Amino acid sequence: MRDRAPGSRPSLWLAIVALVLLTAGCTRGERAADSSIPALTPSSPTQAGAHTPVANPPPGTTSAPSASPIWTPSATATAAPSPTSTATATLVPSLTPSATPCAEPAGRMVTGTFPSAILGMDQLYRIYLPPCYATSGRLYPTLYLFHGNIHTDSLWDELGADEAADAGIRSGTLPPFLIVMPFGGEIANNTSGGDWSFEGVVLHELIPFIEDRYCAWPRPAGRAIGGLSRGGYWSLEIAFRHPDLFAAVGGHSAAIYEDNAGLAFNPLSTGLDPRLIGLPIYLDIGDQDYLSQGVFDLHAAMEEAGIPHVWRLNIGAHEDAYWRVHLVEYLVWYASHWPADESGFPPAAGRDCGS
Repeated sequence: MRDRAPGSRPSLWLAIVALVLLTAGCTRGERAADSSIPALTPSSPTQAGAHTPVANPPPGTTSAPSASPIWTPSATATAAPSPTSTATATLVPSLTPSATPCAEPAGRMVTGTFPSAILGMDQLYRIYLPPCYATSGRLYPTLYLFHGNIHTDSLWDELGADEAADAGIRSGTLPPFLIVMPFGGEIANNTSGGDWSFEGVVLHELIPFIEDRYCAWPRPAGRAIGGLSRGGYWSLEIAFRHPDLFAAVGGHSAAIYEDNAGLAFNPLSTGLDPRLIGLPIYLDIGDQDYLSQGVFDLHAAMEEAGIPHVWRLNIGAHEDAYWRVHLVEYLVWYASHWPADESGFPPAAGRDCGS
């Protein structure tokens, strides 16, 4: 200011006053703009080019078990949360596996076929048998996992389901259980529900075959069902129509559309059945998943209808990297509905468990 001529000071004061008035006007404008932003609701995720993950499960939903530490798989994930993200990526502490509970260091993945009159041919499946399965003298809980429409029965194997189960069993985080991974094929891709669909194959052929061929716990308390993408549709379609047959159901990145099935089959309608109250249900989706709208719609409808369920909106897209990151969380959640160890399983009563 010392470089200015004395006659310039009035202009200076006018400039300062104008600047103050302009700043105050901008502040009022920003506050007015803030007041126009709609408040977020649990069933209406924000859109800013993409859905913004929520920080916590919305009110009225249940939370996944978090008391027990969870083994972290060694596979490198490509869909890791960024440091500035607001999404809730479940933090998973690492565990050092303890001594194996039996002489076998790991379980086994077995492939086979089961007969299907609905298909008119035998159908492929894979099954994970936990360590000491054939010698424990127990019947095991069984998790049925379905793949997407571009995959095969190898998908969950390739994602690391058996390695994750082995590590969890060694550490004591997971009880031993069977994992059945059937091939869906054309009937899973081209039907929507009923006895002559993939639903019929699972209920009338696959499950009876597994419970006859292996030492699987043949009661609703011993069965869980889940799947991803198209397989997520099928797990929800089957369990929502038959909630009395399963201990838990999960739909991971489920392919759900308003018009992809009739009212009798579509989870958007069957998911509102009061009979589902009491059936543990898990829904999750990635914030960049192109199938997210159907899952959001189902979550909102179930919440409004008072159907309890676990709801997880995570970072990620519709891809193997997303499912691999959350695989251990899935297994821990399913297994949380079974006894913590073999002592709570029914005895095999001398039955030959096969191999």
